Amino acid sequence: MSTDQMKGPDEIKSYKQKDGKELKAHIFYPDKRSKKNMPSPAFLFFHPGGWTMGEPQWGYEICSHYASKGITAISFQYRISSIGGSTPADALTDVKSAIRWARKNGDELNIDPEKVIAGAISAGSHLATCAACITGFDDTEDDLNLSPVPDALVFQSACLNTVIIDEFTSLLQGRASSEELSPFHHLKSGMPPMCIIHGRADNLVPFGSIKEYVEKSVKLGNRCELHPFENTDHFFGNVDSTEVFSLMDEFLMSIGFL
Repeated sequence: MSTDQMKGPDEIKSYKQKDGKELKAHIFYPDKRSKKNMPSPAFLFFHPGGWTMGEPQWGYEICSHYASKGITAISFQYRISSIGGSTPADALTDVKSAIRWARKNGDELNIDPEKVIAGAISAGSHLATCAACITGFDDTEDDLNLSPVPDALVFQSACLNTVIIDEFTSLLQGRASSEELSPFHHLKSGMPPMCIIHGRADNLVPFGSIKEYVEKSVKLGNRCELHPFENTDHFFGNVDSTEVFSLMDEFLMSIGFL
C-alpha cells in the first residue's frame, strides 16, 4: 500500500492506565462505516520491536488495509522494556487487557466480539500467542470474565519459542522464566486458527523454530499454516507488503472473517 493510500486513525482512545501512563488504542473504522451496519470482525495489531521499542504508528499500513476491507482495525500501544523498568511480562498483561477491552467495547466499536483477529509482527506475535495459550499475567483491574484469547491469529516474522532467544531472559528481569512465556512450550489443542508468514533467511528467529512450532501445533489438531518466503530475512525488506496482506486475506476469508 502506498503512503498516499494509507490513512491515519479515525480515533485514538485510552484503553488502560498503568503507572500513571495512558496506553492508547489507535482505531481505524471501516470505510463507509454506519451504525446500521452489521458488526464487523476486529483486527487488533500488536507492533514489533524486540519487546524494547515500537509504537502503534508501525501498524498504520496494515490497519488501513483492513479498514478498507470493512473491518474495524486497532493498533495498540503496550509497555516496552526500554521505558520505566517494564518487562515482556508487563507487555503480555497489556495485550490481554487490549483484547478484553475490544470485546468489552464491542457495541461502541461496532465489532463482533466473537471474531477478534490478532495480527502482529515479531515480538507482537509472541505476545498475542501468549495471550492465546498462557494463563496468568492478567491485570486485576480488567474484567477477567472476558476472554483474552483471539479467535484467529495472523503473523509475520513471529517469535514463538523465546527459550532460544538469549536476550529475552534478561529482559524479563527475573519476573518469569523464558519457558513460562514461550508459546512453543505451552502449545495445546484448541488453539485459534493461525497463519504464519516467515522468511527462510530470518536472521533473528530461525525458520526451523517456526517450522517446529507449526508441526507440533498441527499434530495437536490445530489449524496452523506456514507460508515461507525464500531469501527473505526477519524484516521482509525485499517483499512488497501487498504480498503478505494477500496471504493473510486468503486465510481470513477461508475462516469466514473477511
